[in-house]
Amino acid sequence: MTSRVSTTTVFDRDEPRYRESETGVLDKYPRSGWARWGLRLLIAAAYSAIAIVFDLNTRGDWNGTANQALSERIDQLSELAAAPDVSVIGALYPPLTSLLAMVVPGGALGLGIAGSVVAGLMIQLIAQSMKRKGFHPAVRWVFILTLATTPVFSYTVTTNFESVLGLMFFGLGMVDLVRFVTWANTQAGFRAGILFACAAFSDSTATFSALVAAVAGALIIQSRPGARLANALVVAFPTISLFGALALLGIAFDAGPLAMVRSGFHWNVERAESLSTLFVSVPGAVYFAPMIVMVITAFALRFPGTGLIAVLLTASTLLAYVLELTPPGNAGTTYTLMLLLAISIVPTATTIAHRLLTSAVSLVLWGIGWLTAWQWSTIGSWVAVVGGG
Repeated sequence: MTSRVSTTTVFDRDEPRYRESETGVLDKYPRSGWARWGLRLLIAAAYSAIAIVFDLNTRGDWNGTANQALSERIDQLSELAAAPDVSVIGALYPPLTSLLAMVVPGGALGLGIAGSVVAGLMIQLIAQSMKRKGFHPAVRWVFILTLATTPVFSYTVTTNFESVLGLMFFGLGMVDLVRFVTWANTQAGFRAGILFACAAFSDSTATFSALVAAVAGALIIQSRPGARLANALVVAFPTISLFGALALLGIAFDAGPLAMVRSGFHWNVERAESLSTLFVSVPGAVYFAPMIVMVITAFALRFPGTGLIAVLLTASTLLAYVLELTPPGNAGTTYTLMLLLAISIVPTATTIAHRLLTSAVSLVLWGIGWLTAWQWSTIGSWVAVVGGG
């Protein structure tokens, strides 16, 4: 008896709609390895100079910054290591950042320089991803300069090693998520899941980013529309499994499932109440402006799902704030996340009108970045110090 399902039918049904490359090989940007590393080091040197200027102008006083808090926590970890117990693992959270910070010399300034190196790598790889997607050079320059030249990003890079590391992993994870879902690159899908897990375990503010990314994987342009749920599971699985392992470890030591997370997901009533005033204040309007721009742009480009992703991403950072997961001196993370989201998932412009719209969105976000520096006292004070004020 012959089978009613032919092999040809099975493979035709599984054929992806879009392909990233017929050969499976993508060009590097810049093409030369020396040029790539030169670009990364040049960007790192620029931000390192800003960190050094800040250190000189404050005479080494980094109080109030996330890097100072991280440096002090590393010192405390050294003391706890003398009599190790389950609390040491909780104090390590987020573990990836803490372990890297242990080997970075120079205290808060050393962490600022390390963050500059991370920023150099991130900007080069983001530029490479836009080149691979076929963006017009002018559009690429507008987006990259918007990311690199706002005070918000410079502040984050030089004062918050935890955040810039998480942002790099999140941004690169979004790039691979699009390659996986839209261009049917299976390897990129597994890599995206690992990168989102690295983001969650590098930056406590990005704890819930993997869940948002899983939702994003079901909303952006699909190469295989029937695989939405599978795509979401592939992206979220590494993060969920790691948190599950930490929960089981805490239960095994009779310390509770949340003992391995530094704050234990503690609901801060004062922070929750402060959000009610944020919604009706000028700084709050500036804070939510990037999300609003993303939502409007998503509908203008007829990709409303992208707008929902922006809303969920903003909500996830606010939830992390209320649960006391964000480090001291943390500011500008949501703004940078919106920029990375736009760069990663905005479709390649095929018409002049489309190019003008995407470039205009980038310029608006750039303006919001500068406005944020004057509306948020934390960033404004940093800008004044760097400027010699």
